[in-house]
Amino acid sequence: MAVIKSKTLSLPAVHVSSLLYICALLPALLFKGPQIEFFAVTQILLVMWLGWVVLQSQGSGLSVPKTALALCLTLFWLWLAISLSWSLAPSISVINFWWVGSLVLVFWLYTLTPDRDALWSHAAAIILVLGIVLALMGIYQTLVLEQQARSVFETRNTHAAFLNLVTLPASAYFLLLMADKGAPRHFPGLLGVVLYILFFAIFMTASRGATLSLFLSMSVLVALSMRNLPKRGVVVLLLLMAAAFLSTEISHGELAERLPQLVQDSARRVIWESSWNLLKASPWQGIGLGLFYLAYPPYRNPADNSGGFFAHNDYLQIWIETGLPGLLLLLAVLFAALWLLVRTLSVKTMSKSARIELTGLFCGLLTVAGQSFVDFNLYILSVMMISGLVMGRFHQLANRELKTASMRIRFSRLIGKQAFPVIVVLLLLLPAMYFVSLGLANSYYDKALVQAREGKLQEADKGLATAERLTPADDRMLIAHADLYRHAITLLPPDAEGSKKLLYEDALKFMDQAQHVNSLRGLTFVIRGRLYQQNPALAGDNGYELATDSFRRALALNPKLFQGRTDYAAIVLQRGKKDEALQILDEGLKYEYYNMSDLIPFYSLAAKLRRELGREEDAKTLEDKVQYLEKQAAASYYLRGY
Repeated sequence: MAVIKSKTLSLPAVHVSSLLYICALLPALLFKGPQIEFFAVTQILLVMWLGWVVLQSQGSGLSVPKTALALCLTLFWLWLAISLSWSLAPSISVINFWWVGSLVLVFWLYTLTPDRDALWSHAAAIILVLGIVLALMGIYQTLVLEQQARSVFETRNTHAAFLNLVTLPASAYFLLLMADKGAPRHFPGLLGVVLYILFFAIFMTASRGATLSLFLSMSVLVALSMRNLPKRGVVVLLLLMAAAFLSTEISHGELAERLPQLVQDSARRVIWESSWNLLKASPWQGIGLGLFYLAYPPYRNPADNSGGFFAHNDYLQIWIETGLPGLLLLLAVLFAALWLLVRTLSVKTMSKSARIELTGLFCGLLTVAGQSFVDFNLYILSVMMISGLVMGRFHQLANRELKTASMRIRFSRLIGKQAFPVIVVLLLLLPAMYFVSLGLANSYYDKALVQAREGKLQEADKGLATAERLTPADDRMLIAHADLYRHAITLLPPDAEGSKKLLYEDALKFMDQAQHVNSLRGLTFVIRGRLYQQNPALAGDNGYELATDSFRRALALNPKLFQGRTDYAAIVLQRGKKDEALQILDEGLKYEYYNMSDLIPFYSLAAKLRRELGREEDAKTLEDKVQYLEKQAAASYYLRGY
């Protein structure tokens, strides 16, 4: 990444800002969704950075640029905030507001930092080092461990997106070094080796979307650089890229096979078709930020074997979650960045170094925007944080060349110099306390789940109660608490009717609260159905109807909830309705599942009923699956909360 030397390194603000940004980025790299503690730490550090920037502005005020890009980013952020008001699960949407909104937050933090050149110099160097480390990790995973190259990320596509974002600005800086006769001789060679590693690591992922985005963005960079720099640097850069591609094919050979398949990618097409059906249910205002994975299951095509968490198209998913205004504002951000590039490159007095750096930064952002048509980069915290920094640097260089006007905001004049720091700290304590509560609650929740599995029910009860006090709107804690009480009832002696009734009523209260804060999670109704099913005396004469209705509602929300489907079929079978039970199971067998040991009861019951009805061949197929899962039980996993 391009590194610009700062003339004002003496300012302590830049050291604090750089430190806070890098410290925030590190846990963001480890955050994959369930690890809320990492997310909380990241956001707390960003809030601290915001506080530092605002406090530094007490005397001179904040310089806010008057640009279309800054305006579009701010409006997009505001719309994300407004959409929280009609979200079907506000607690999840609030998290995703800070998650997706990190792009805008980091952009503004960079823009408002006093010495942005020094901040960029420090941050870019460290990000480049991180990129090299993650690239080498991915290469090791593939060549030595024979795994997919994904380093610390959940998927190889995300790993490649991160490396693309690092590689394009670094490529621009390489071109500048090749053209600079005064640069130390070893610098271009050293950076050339780094770029080869980055290219090799990207190709090693065999990520089709990332590779095509890299080719497109590199084409733009080369096309715009040829006019301003000697061709030698461009040729060397392309040779490095070609050598990395050939090395990948010789050592691994997967990418060349997968690239032509992108056009014929039926898996993504199935997801998009199902997502489009979901979109038609609420095209104008959306369902709520971050709620795709909860609202998607009823519309899911059985042929879709993905995790179901993302639409694999950020623009489509933003439209689904935040409505048409959210999509239009996101597109406005992209067009504003493109227009800013065009305007800036038209400035004839612009230096070659600034021109190339600006282009490299834009091309880095272009890789993310391009890949987002087939992936979910907007929902990767670390990618958004680096994109915000790169966009901030791009915006700064463009404004410098265009001499863009800005307005200065002095909050201290309105509040008073003495009250200003106190009010700033108090205001920023609110989000900081929220993130602390979020992280602590998730920690208590995770610990309680472990305690419950170990039979430490009282400790788990206390842990879940603490988690609920910290985050009362999180339905996961409530569901887990209800399920804990349901299990506790089964452990009580037959004569403990009073205790059973109290636990039963409390479990129902937890279920009611969970449904109130999140009406989309099918697991809530599975636990409710089990509660009715296992306690017919407490449920009353209509216990069977209550249980079956709960299971039906669960499967209506998520047809792939095989645990609930198994329970539903079992309770129907108890009434002697064998054909109906088999039909319930058959509906679930249309879907593809991960090989988890949890599937054994589901497949076993389906096989049993098939054999009883004389469908020997179908029964044998399912029994073979059961045997395979039993052998693989030690390696099985469970996706918590889904």
